[in-house]
Amino acid sequence: MLSNYSSVPDTPEIQRIKTTQQNISAVFYKKEVGAGTAVKDTPETERVKKNQQNISSLQYKEQCHRATPVSVTPEMERVKRNQEQLSTVYYKGQLGRATSLSVTPEMERVKKNQENISSVKYTQDHKQMKGRPSLILDTPGLRYVKEAQNHISMVGYNQLLLLMTKTY
Repeated sequence: MLSNYSSVPDTPEIQRIKTTQQNISAVFYKKEVGAGTAVKDTPETERVKKNQQNISSLQYKEQCHRATPVSVTPEMERVKRNQEQLSTVYYKGQLGRATSLSVTPEMERVKKNQENISSVKYTQDHKQMKGRPSLILDTPGLRYVKEAQNHISMVGYNQLLLLMTKTY
């Protein structure tokens, strides 16, 4: 008890309260232990559990099938139309219906000039490249690889040179 450790002796009233509290704790503990003990599953209890599961799943399914239909109101039709207009599928379908611009003589002239410039540029580039071997592109990655290979070969060359000079 705590009276062994305290400097103030326990009065008879405090001792009575402590004893009562211990008894109450023991009673509650036994109730909790009794409620938590497992009961052996007998065939009868297993049958009852299965029946209960079947009943609850059947009731759940019945509740799902009891949906009430909603009548289509003008407000719902308006919302539906707005959703269709906002959807990307409808938007992509509308892209095919673009209005064409009227072709003016100025636009035709610009278009022909652009085609001529393109064909002239293409033929000039083709003539310049004709008979030439294809050049390797000079990219930053390729430059980095070439530089690394050069460093490696220089290190190898210097090591070989040092070995040769030491032996002579």
